[in-house]
Amino acid sequence: MNEIMNKIVGSGYEAYIVGGYVRDYLLGFKSYDIDIATNAHVEDLVRIFGNTGKVNKTYYSYHIKDDFYTYDITCYRKEYEYKRNKPTKLRYAKDLKADLLRRDFTINTFALNKDMKFVDLLHSKKDLDNRIIRVVGNTKDKLTEDKTRIIRAIRFACTLGFELDDEIKEFLSKYGYLLNEVPREYIKKELDKIFDSRDVIKFFDIVKTYKLEHVLSIKFDNVKPAYNRIGIWAQVETLLPLSKEEKKDINCIKYLVTEHAFNLSNMFLYNDNVIKNAGYILNLDKEVKEFYEIKKMHSIIDINIDYDVLFKYVPVIDIRRVFKKIERSILEGKLVNDKYSIERYIRNKDYDRF
Repeated sequence: MNEIMNKIVGSGYEAYIVGGYVRDYLLGFKSYDIDIATNAHVEDLVRIFGNTGKVNKTYYSYHIKDDFYTYDITCYRKEYEYKRNKPTKLRYAKDLKADLLRRDFTINTFALNKDMKFVDLLHSKKDLDNRIIRVVGNTKDKLTEDKTRIIRAIRFACTLGFELDDEIKEFLSKYGYLLNEVPREYIKKELDKIFDSRDVIKFFDIVKTYKLEHVLSIKFDNVKPAYNRIGIWAQVETLLPLSKEEKKDINCIKYLVTEHAFNLSNMFLYNDNVIKNAGYILNLDKEVKEFYEIKKMHSIIDINIDYDVLFKYVPVIDIRRVFKKIERSILEGKLVNDKYSIERYIRNKDYDRF
């Protein structure tokens, strides 16, 4: 990062780290996507970095990727005449402030100079401190010219634990239907991030409040927190594009939850994603922990054991110890390897006598 910044500045141009990286830096989050804004033009960046990265003259940008970070170096610019949620005309802007004014939300307008000194030209720190999502400039204009910003505002509120400001709330009340003009694939991508967030229930409150179910192509009733986004998708009906693997896991979770089929025997049939989500939704943490204790156990012989019986008589903390005692007793000829004998052995706590 320092090397890239120093190359630009050393060539006589301005360079600032901007956007999401700075926001996350201030919030204490780690980020690996770094946006750099500069008054250098595209041709200047090509001259500075040569074939190190890829140039995109249409959007006045230059991309560099190393082992850990992705750098998007963008020239100061202004955007005009949006079509399909993308600007169709761009012009170079004269300074950093002009570039920041084109951005979506105030919490994305902070900058760091090459010395990592904080720059807040739009006085947006108060919104970060107050945990508010606010549009840069006119709310209606910004959210109408690029409708993806509507779902992004909701996503930031949920993933960061922030609140939407009153103007965005009013916009959602009047113009929430504009989400119909956002590609379904983009909606799915944003909802994935929301469903993996710490404040996913806030999302469903927002959707209910502003009646966004139809425009987001989802239906739901009482959604509970889950292990990850697949567990949330399993609790909604949707027409959004899901992968074949996602559909498979979702159907399995639905079956285990709705049919009350979540037991030790069935757990061995499903992958971790299904097990952890179903257990989380049903609030069966104890059963899930028991299952993973079993999965840790290995034997050199095929023990004829009923795991439900094992958990009936033995605390989870002693499972591994007792399992090994059963194995040793069978190998030493002290215990017959059948279910009845093993259950009696466990029930009577014979493993503490051998």
